[in-house]
This record gives sequence, C-alpha cells and structure tokens, in this order.
Amino acid sequence: MIPAETLNAAFPTLAPESRLVALDAPDSPAAEQYRVLYQRVLRLAARRPMRVLAITSAGRGEGRTTTAANLALTAAQEGRATVLVEADLRRPVLAARFGLAPRAGLAEVLEGTAELAQAVVRVGPLAVLCAGDARDPAQALRSPRALALMDQLRAAYEHVVLDAPPALAGADGDRLAQAADAALLVVRSGITPRQVVRLALDALGERAAGVVLNGVDAATVAHGRWIYGDPAGVAPQAPLPAVPEVRRAEPL
Repeated sequence: MIPAETLNAAFPTLAPESRLVALDAPDSPAAEQYRVLYQRVLRLAARRPMRVLAITSAGRGEGRTTTAANLALTAAQEGRATVLVEADLRRPVLAARFGLAPRAGLAEVLEGTAELAQAVVRVGPLAVLCAGDARDPAQALRSPRALALMDQLRAAYEHVVLDAPPALAGADGDRLAQAADAALLVVRSGITPRQVVRLALDALGERAAGVVLNGVDAATVAHGRWIYGDPAGVAPQAPLPAVPEVRRAEPL
C-alpha cells in the first residue's frame, strides 16, 4: 500500500549532463522542486526520525541517485550539515557524476583499509562519501564496521542521505534500509508498475516514509491525478496532495 505521504515534486526527466541541477542550475525550475521536496522531508522529520534517510527505488534507472544527490545538495545549501553516502557498492556512479578523482570510499572504510576522514570529500557545502572500490560488496556491507560508521555519521551530520541500492535488489538493499531511520522510494512516471511499487514498499516496511514521483508532467500533477504504469494497462490512482505548478522551461 502506497503511503498517504506522497512526496510529489513534479520532477522532469533529467539528461545526464544536467542531473546535478541543485549545484549547476540552482535557479532552475527543477532545482526549485528539490527545495520543495526538502521542505516536505523536514515536515516528515517533525513526526518521525529522519536523520539517516535512504533514497531507493524498486529497480534501476528510476532516478534515485539523481534524487539523492540533489536532495543532499539542497539540504547542504540550506546550511544543514549533510553527507551524501553512495551505498550502492555494486554500481558506483557518484564520483563520475561529481567529477571526482578516484579515491578511497565507503568500501575501504568498511573493509578497514581507510579512515572516514580520508574518504569523505567536499563538494561545495556538501560532504560526499563515494562507494570506492569494493573487493566483495556483499561482504563489505556485512562488516561489523557498518553500524559503527552509521553511528559516527549520525553524530557528525544533521542529514545522512544514503544513495541506496534498489529495494528489490536483495540482501544489499535490505541491510542498507535497516541502517536508515526512513526511506523514500523513487518511482518513475508511467514506467514503474503499481505492483512493483507495492513490493518495494513491503520490502522497506516501516522505514518507508513516502514516494517521490520522478519524471512527472507538472500540469498532470497540478490537477491532482497520477498514473502508474501497469503491464495490464494504465489505471488512475487516488488524488495526490497539491504541489506548486512548475513550468518545464526546457527539456532536462
């Protein structure tokens, strides 16, 4: 069952060269929508623990990394001490996305070959902990250092944003979700089947705090309706909370 708190900020589909809009185009309509999303996260945080927030999806290619990076950047730009942690050790992309040189990351910290201070890098006001190069991703995530690292990050930052593996990816996703206070599920407009969304939310359990609708047509959202893709056809869902209408000024 989809949570009543649907965090819909009408995100357009972003091309690879424009995905870090909070950093590269802070005055753009897309960047404004991440600020809308962040304010909704803060409202949720007033009702439940949200210090460690996992951004996940049912599968790959739904925009979770883009969402995690821009949400973390937005929080940091608001003056909140924020760290973005690339917790998908199997398919690391954040270093390339931010244009960072290869360095020790989360994997090396979990394997005990690097200290956290060596692995964290600054991108403007945001601290970033990339995945690094894991010899065995599953074993690294099972390390007893994982929970200690989470405790260390909780103590050092107001927001810990995890770019987590897909919720249906198996053991890796389960372990990372368990380390978070809450999780947001990123859903691709017109692509993610409803039954897959339900399975992903079931996998997240009580940590599921809401759904972020990605690639949404702003006019459709402004009129209070949303459609999930379904192999058997498309079916309307319940009306969503109203969000500011955002004009798609350019294809992103």
